[in-house]
Amino acid sequence: MDDKLFEERMKQLKNSYDHMSTISSVEKIVGEVKKAEKPYKRKVKLTLPYVASFVGILFIAGILATQLLTQPENTTVDKPSQNTPENRPVTADEVDATINEIRGYYERKVDELENKLGFPDVEQYAFVQEAKEAVRKFEGRTSYKSQTELKNYSNNVKQIIDLRVSLPNEEFELIRTMSEDKQVSDEEIIKYIEKLEYLKERYTDKWENLHQMHQGQVTNISGYVDKLNSPDFNMGSEEYIDLVEEMKRLGYLFINGGEGTIYFKINYTKISEAFNGRMSKELVLYLDIKQGTKIASDAELTVTRKELEEKIILLEGIILKSPTFEDLNDLKLLYQQWVEYYLIGLDNSPVKDNQGYMKEDILNEFNTFISEYPNSETSIIVQSFMSKLKDQDNQWTPQLKQEAEALIPLSLKVVPNGLRVNLLPLTDQMMETYEAYKESENNQLLEGPFAGNNTIDLVVARMYMYALVKEDYEMAYALTYKGPDADVPTLEQFTSEIREAELNIQKLSNEVKMVDTTYTQTGERVEHTYIKQNGETVQLKLRLEDGYPKVEYRSLF
Repeated sequence: MDDKLFEERMKQLKNSYDHMSTISSVEKIVGEVKKAEKPYKRKVKLTLPYVASFVGILFIAGILATQLLTQPENTTVDKPSQNTPENRPVTADEVDATINEIRGYYERKVDELENKLGFPDVEQYAFVQEAKEAVRKFEGRTSYKSQTELKNYSNNVKQIIDLRVSLPNEEFELIRTMSEDKQVSDEEIIKYIEKLEYLKERYTDKWENLHQMHQGQVTNISGYVDKLNSPDFNMGSEEYIDLVEEMKRLGYLFINGGEGTIYFKINYTKISEAFNGRMSKELVLYLDIKQGTKIASDAELTVTRKELEEKIILLEGIILKSPTFEDLNDLKLLYQQWVEYYLIGLDNSPVKDNQGYMKEDILNEFNTFISEYPNSETSIIVQSFMSKLKDQDNQWTPQLKQEAEALIPLSLKVVPNGLRVNLLPLTDQMMETYEAYKESENNQLLEGPFAGNNTIDLVVARMYMYALVKEDYEMAYALTYKGPDADVPTLEQFTSEIREAELNIQKLSNEVKMVDTTYTQTGERVEHTYIKQNGETVQLKLRLEDGYPKVEYRSLF
């Protein structure tokens, strides 16, 4: 397309938008845009101005749909009048064309995100997988009651793609546009935060490498952190300055990590300021928690017990309303701690009198709590706790702490627990190690050190899983334990078994949130327990071979 034709095309699109009525339904707006829209093609590379223009106009329609589609078969729309184009039956060819359009749109967005982040495996991130799953479900739908239903569904899927297959700062701006002058969705903000959590490992890798080379210019950590967070930071190499600006743009904030270190975290203040007055109480509390707000210090409550009650109820709401939230286990641990403070007290905020009995005003407070929040899970806990107190004449005992913990239901309790972990994709440093090890099988390459919580055994496990996803069976075989009592088959047999097993490592990576590691026989054997969001676990066993951990044969089968 030459420049003149391109400009003419853009004018046509702009005119189509300018002539839309200011008060219009989603269906009408999508319909008007569709008239001016050129059909998408599968996996076609477009110039950036062209892509940007199309994405912008499509999103104008998309932002008016306030609810992401969860049950596409039950798309609810106003029934159009009998003799309108929207009521015309949908042909199989039209369904196929729209499926092709959506697939092409998704694939181009993945390509764009790969270019922006600078590595080819972005599709392995769980947030991109959400969009991929939405596309897969759309492709599985073969019939629609009307043109309007097809348009609404495809528009909703495009909105999911726009949100999830994008940089965090891009998603943030889309959310801000979608929620303009109204309350922002808890789910959308939480998903934005999750995306930043997923990418944090990648930027930890980059930050530690580059910052180490620039530590000599740090004379005062607090002052240097202020400079890093300023809009005009210009100290160091161009690559270092670019990284600092990129991290801030994405949504991170630099902090004093203590002991002479500088680290970064999600900029929660940016969220609070952007949506001030338009967030639920639960979301406000969550952001306060993440910004470091505490309710106790030096074994004493820093809030009133009434405020503690309100915070516990709000925290319960966050946990129960967001069962797939990336930070859920952290919140569950906090919930358990707060309930313990409320029921058991602290040394300097006691709930017992000088004779060792529960204070009368505390017991009255418990009864009031139950009546004020009759439908809450916490009320059930308080009621059960009071029954146990009654059985021992309201006498406070040290065993009450265990009693209180046992009353917390599984939906609000962390069982089991472990360190936060990403399985896929690998970081840049891990990919370098992967490629180098594949060439030489030099075990010393596995020593690292690697950024974050990545121990040698976890890095080996992650590279092993990556090899399975990429069907690089030779590499997976190289990372398999072949020491004494290994009983490992040939590479051909190994490859055949894995193919027949049909392991879905990508699905496992999407679901796993934590890992609990157990070392036995003086570290000779290592067992990883991967903990999914729903509490289910998967085990992977490793064993030292010449001092280096390798994955035991048939582990994960």
